[in-house]
Amino acid sequence: MKNRLWLFYLVTVLFWMSLYTYVPYVTPYAEMMRADLRLIGLIAGSYGFVQMAIRFPLGIISDKLQKRKIFVLLGLFFATVSGVSVFLWANPVVLLVARSLAGVTAATWVTFTILGSSYYKPDETIRSIGLLNAANGFGRMAALLLGGLFAEWLGFSYAFLLGGILGLVGLICGLGMRESSPNPEKMGNPPNLANLLEVARDKQLICASVLAIVSQYIMFATTFGFTPMIANEMGASNYQLGLLGVISTLPALLISPIMVRVVHKIGVTATMVIGFAFASIGTILVVWSQNLLQLFAVQFLSSLGLSGLMTVLMGLSIKAISSERRATAMGFFQAVYGLGMFLGPFVTGWLAHSFGMPAAFIATSFVGVIGIVAAVVFVKKRYILQA
Repeated sequence: MKNRLWLFYLVTVLFWMSLYTYVPYVTPYAEMMRADLRLIGLIAGSYGFVQMAIRFPLGIISDKLQKRKIFVLLGLFFATVSGVSVFLWANPVVLLVARSLAGVTAATWVTFTILGSSYYKPDETIRSIGLLNAANGFGRMAALLLGGLFAEWLGFSYAFLLGGILGLVGLICGLGMRESSPNPEKMGNPPNLANLLEVARDKQLICASVLAIVSQYIMFATTFGFTPMIANEMGASNYQLGLLGVISTLPALLISPIMVRVVHKIGVTATMVIGFAFASIGTILVVWSQNLLQLFAVQFLSSLGLSGLMTVLMGLSIKAISSERRATAMGFFQAVYGLGMFLGPFVTGWLAHSFGMPAAFIATSFVGVIGIVAAVVFVKKRYILQA
């Protein structure tokens, strides 16, 4: 199976490229369409809302069927539809629907994650997640660079078209992926209510999911929410908006593969506290950024903390879960943190509309402080034990 890893990682890269060629332009494009801040927040938040709604049942179905590949292919199909639809019919309603379809694609990351970890030994969970997140980061960074060029040369809509084309290429390549044959003994025993409650009651899974809500709240309120609008107001070109996205993604590529060593060296608690601290400080410094260079610097700081944090939390969420229930657990984890992906931009949009953008970012920075306190409490009470 491992001799097919190159294809799996290629599809991983294309998967995330299809979703991120246009991410820096979603809120500026919506603003250009004369959508108000509340609607812009809803458009940005719809991506997370859909994931919150379908990731857990998607994980359950995947475990029941013991199938992963088919869901990956469906996700790439919806990525294609999402990008092409905005290119063909550019208005706020279509943008809202397209971001929801992109959320369907992102929801299939549940099965992607489990398919990737199946190529490794059970005790290599964090390592496999780190490598997968590195491919994720590379795909996003490449997408943002290419999308920036397309947006600069041709306009915002062509960045969406590029995403649709990459989704189609990923779909074609994904047809050649392989997965382990289903275990016949488990095919006849889909998770029943007791099984699901047992998975959902795992303390480490629950705590990792709660902390991920905080992490995703910050990320989607700022990086994938309103920070690009601030950069746009500073006079950023379309390509510079793409570079802002690259700065946000580069830390995942750099730090994800080494997080297992970081955790072993400084421990779970310190790793999580530092991650949330970087995110919180980076967010509040956006308010005092005077130019694009400063904005890029604080964005890198925030993303560095969030990238390392999410790699560790993903690994912790399935570490103690048996392999045949891991998609259910990962579906639970990603569905729960989808709440943060929705609430971050949605709440920030309302706060910005009512009190101004600086107040909204200051409020978001305090969410990071909540994450620090929660992380310390969870470890102290031994709800989080493993790394």
